[in-house]
Amino acid sequence: MNKLLKTLVTFIFAATAFTSANSIELRVGATGQAAAFYGNATEQMKDAGRKSQDEVIAGFSYASIFTEVAMEEAMGLTLGLEYTPDSIAMDKTTRTISDQATNSTVRTGNDSGDQVIDVNVKDLVTIYAQIPVMDTGVYAKVGYIQATVETKESLATGSTYKNVDLDGMEYGIGYMGDLSDMVFYKLESTYIDFDDISAVGSEEGVSGNGSYNKITVEAGGVSAKASIGLRF
Repeated sequence: MNKLLKTLVTFIFAATAFTSANSIELRVGATGQAAAFYGNATEQMKDAGRKSQDEVIAGFSYASIFTEVAMEEAMGLTLGLEYTPDSIAMDKTTRTISDQATNSTVRTGNDSGDQVIDVNVKDLVTIYAQIPVMDTGVYAKVGYIQATVETKESLATGSTYKNVDLDGMEYGIGYMGDLSDMVFYKLESTYIDFDDISAVGSEEGVSGNGSYNKITVEAGGVSAKASIGLRF
């Protein structure tokens, strides 16, 4: 998150260095959003070489806060940062596996039992730029997302997985209107495309050939947002 903050500060400083103070508008506010995410996960098992795949679609609602700088002299270009202070808890899932390996060099029965997957997404931060479409109130938006995927699994395989960074891009369109001279609202819909996530388990296979459980996830989603804020 420190990288994102430094990047945003650099962007704002560079943009405002050539902009008069009278044409800068500062905004702060809060956002409520509902999102639907999909995930396609592939797990490559150690030793036995089995591969399993699962697809999940889940819906979530969460709140965030944001701050923006709008520059009139730059055609209304707005640079902003959005932060979700609470962790987003994914649905806990349980899957039963049975080690069916027949290779005599592999200890069968070692990877049998319940696989309990419990994941949270925390420190979700987006830096973004939005540009108005003339004086219609409509704007287009593009953003860069970063978060941490916190794993709290209990696996029959004996493996554990470290937390991993989650990166992605956000593309959206929205409408901003006024409630008063200082108060504004925004309605927005976005498409989110995350980079592929890859994690390697902690426990090496019993054959000692450097094989580990490996999980790869492709993920993305859509969201609808409603925001209210103050301008200065």
